[in-house]
Amino acid sequence: MFNLTVEEAMRLLGVGRTRIYQLIHSGAIAAEKVGSVWLVDDASVHARMKSAPRAGRPSKRQAHCADIQEYTLMNRNHPVLSFKYDVARNAFIEAGDIQDASRAPLGLISPRGKSVSRSALAFWWAHRSIPDYRDGIAKKLNELGFDEPSQIPFKSLGLSLSDQYWIRPEFGSDVCWSDVNYFENDFDELSGPIDSADWLAEVGLDSPDNTSEGMLSKRWVCVDGVRTLLKGGTVLGQEPYNEAIATALHVRLLGAGEFVPYLLSSVGGNVVCASECFVRSDEEFIPAYYVRNVMRKPNHRNDYQHYIECCASLGVEDAELALSKMIVCDDIIANTDRHWRNFGLIRNVETLECRPAPLFDSGNGLWYEATENAVRTKNFAFRTKPFFEDANRQLRLVNDYSWFNPAALDGFVEQAREILSQNAALESRVDFICEGIERRIRHVEGML
Repeated sequence: MFNLTVEEAMRLLGVGRTRIYQLIHSGAIAAEKVGSVWLVDDASVHARMKSAPRAGRPSKRQAHCADIQEYTLMNRNHPVLSFKYDVARNAFIEAGDIQDASRAPLGLISPRGKSVSRSALAFWWAHRSIPDYRDGIAKKLNELGFDEPSQIPFKSLGLSLSDQYWIRPEFGSDVCWSDVNYFENDFDELSGPIDSADWLAEVGLDSPDNTSEGMLSKRWVCVDGVRTLLKGGTVLGQEPYNEAIATALHVRLLGAGEFVPYLLSSVGGNVVCASECFVRSDEEFIPAYYVRNVMRKPNHRNDYQHYIECCASLGVEDAELALSKMIVCDDIIANTDRHWRNFGLIRNVETLECRPAPLFDSGNGLWYEATENAVRTKNFAFRTKPFFEDANRQLRLVNDYSWFNPAALDGFVEQAREILSQNAALESRVDFICEGIERRIRHVEGML
């Protein structure tokens, strides 16, 4: 009888959502779709529960063949290219058979759309994985029996909440995007307090946490259908408060849709910042790192000019205005981490139209790493990214201040002070930080 839900079948078999749909579409278990809901045959589930692998160890040849797995890189419902992956060596061993070059990750395929290198595919894949320097990842890798974080996304078909890319196994060629994507399908909810050991609890399971970039501890949760990213802090826990201050600044200076709002939240006694997913289910975020590589940079062009020209080649004509807003806002909050993967474009995967991505991830600022000596001596120096390390030199790139309203910043320093004062660990630093914000505002106003 087709009387089991997908969730019930998952519990009985002890597998994740993606694996269940692989079993359904490969015919390993019987199921039928009623409206938008899959119902699973309980007899086929119990039959699979009783089945066991044959005794004896496979030959070396069998083991080697089993290690080589074939996949199709998909962009939503569009097949992009096929590749083979060696599980034992954690290596892409063949990439080819390009089916849709226009919907491939930007820069992955040669300009003529004829080839893709294994190294380019491996590089792209490594950067949709948890970095090896995130707190706790070494222990998690040992728990999973993996050598590299890039092996983890294979646990969930490489699915992400930053884009629509995923990998469809050759043995599950009927697996559908609508069945497995995290934009439309729920994933494990936050079931209790998060402590330092729990941020990576869902990593290695059926979870978008498998493809979360960045150094800070992160956790995706799904609350009332809203995909929300929780993000922690480091030693003093200042980063979540910085995100709240950056949001207050952006609200004053920018328009709706030009920034990602962050809210302070408490999870299990830990203060985190929470932000909703800023990518829709038909969009992808393209980091500026890939955008700047769509054209060769002439020697006489600086990085700023070259990036604007690359955006124009993709049909984005308001890139310079977006950069002006990013540079000015980052300058006011002394953001030190606007690297090339921390801004970029949003591309609709169906129409391929691009627009500037909203500002996000502004937590590494406001002198969060300042030493006690720097606080005592009021050393407000900081280095910027991505165009110049010197903050004043980068600020001079801005030519358009027509959008900037100094009056909108009235009361902003006091608002920042109120936010920072919620963190007792920052008590000795609040005056220092607020004076730094005042100085940066005066400096920007002096550029008008």
